[in-house]
Amino acid sequence: MRRTLWATTASALAASVVLTLSACSDSTSPQDENVLSATESADVGEAVADEVDQAVGALRVQDIAAGDIPLRPACATATNTTDTDNDGAPDNATYTFALPACTFTGFRGGTLEVTGTVDLSDPTPNNADFAYQATLHDLAFNFTGPQGLLSYTAVRNGTRVLTGNASGLSLSNNITVERTFPVRQPAAVTHSLLLTFTPDAGQSLQPGQPLPNGTFVKSGTFTWTRGSRTRTFVVTTVQPLVWDASCSTDRKIASGEIHATLGNGGYVKTVWTGCGVDPTRTFVPAT
Repeated sequence: MRRTLWATTASALAASVVLTLSACSDSTSPQDENVLSATESADVGEAVADEVDQAVGALRVQDIAAGDIPLRPACATATNTTDTDNDGAPDNATYTFALPACTFTGFRGGTLEVTGTVDLSDPTPNNADFAYQATLHDLAFNFTGPQGLLSYTAVRNGTRVLTGNASGLSLSNNITVERTFPVRQPAAVTHSLLLTFTPDAGQSLQPGQPLPNGTFVKSGTFTWTRGSRTRTFVVTTVQPLVWDASCSTDRKIASGEIHATLGNGGYVKTVWTGCGVDPTRTFVPAT
């Protein structure tokens, strides 16, 4: 049972980092590095929203039913599932994703192939708690969309570190994503972000259980590079992201607003408006 739990958990963690920038597209960029076109704004806003989804998924590694992508438990194979404190986090294990076991037909109307490794470890192996550390090694997601639309390959490297208790969680994210597309320039996305989750009053977190109602706050920096152009943003949460645990879709953020701000004060505004609804993205120029 423990091996099945953490094989699925590794899959959920991998799923948390696969919600990718599938809506990105190229456009002619303005010469001013501090001005974004409508398409660039959508790209950056999509990147911000996706990283929120990815990090939220990583907070749910103990919830074996909450993966945003239905990866089979048999997909990932583990080197070691010893769990000294029996808190669900292995002392030190490497999960390997390989084909054909990690081929998923029907994902978003296409086919998804997952390869690479994820190291999962418990930094407090003798103390049952929420903590874990994850290191991604060339974790590649190759998506072939229906009729070739929205196809991409994303290769992720980096770390996620979770700490917290029944009153709240904090997830530190340092992830680099190298993305390639059939008809667009490659892109690189780098996140150095902190996500915190606070349960609503009267609610608490429990290992192995889904997140209750609560709020997220995101902060840090986010860099988007395509071709010779690099843009770095400071990410702030203007309105906490409201998590609706009763929402029946994988997009459970019911409301909230995040800004990704350039050095001159212009920013991409990403706004969530309802359960199951994709957030809107708008560029607000500096005044």
